[in-house]
Amino acid sequence: MKNIILSILLISNLLLAYNSDDLKQVKDEGDCPKCDLSYADLSGLELSFSDLSDANLSHANLNRAVAHKTDFSRANLSFATFVKSNIKGAKFRGAILKNTDFYDARIWKADFTDAKIDRCDFNESALGSAVFENNNLSNSTFHGAILYKTVFKADVKGVPKAEN
Repeated sequence: MKNIILSILLISNLLLAYNSDDLKQVKDEGDCPKCDLSYADLSGLELSFSDLSDANLSHANLNRAVAHKTDFSRANLSFATFVKSNIKGAKFRGAILKNTDFYDARIWKADFTDAKIDRCDFNESALGSAVFENNNLSNSTFHGAILYKTVFKADVKGVPKAEN
């Protein structure tokens, strides 16, 4: 019985995994809008100026990636990790950011307008000049984050308090 359950779990994880052609495309060309990159290992990749809008990047590993001015608009980034990534000027407009880990990431001038943000870890990250508009940050953490000139529009709920 244990072997059957383990086999089912393994097969179900494989069915949820990224499309190998999409992974090759993003590695070769950078642009891959509407791609399925769920569970993909994109750690350390150079993704600057890439178009990853509307892509499924849920559970993707983007740790230590460089993604300057990358377009993540409307992408599903649930459970993705950006630990120690450098993603300055990126667009997250309308993206799904549920349990997304941005720990110690450099996210200067990022645009989070209309992003669905829930339980994200922004601890120790640098969000200078980032823009938050039409978001709920109540369940996310910002301990030790740099918020220099970060813009929180009036419709943002749960704006983090400055730490002393």
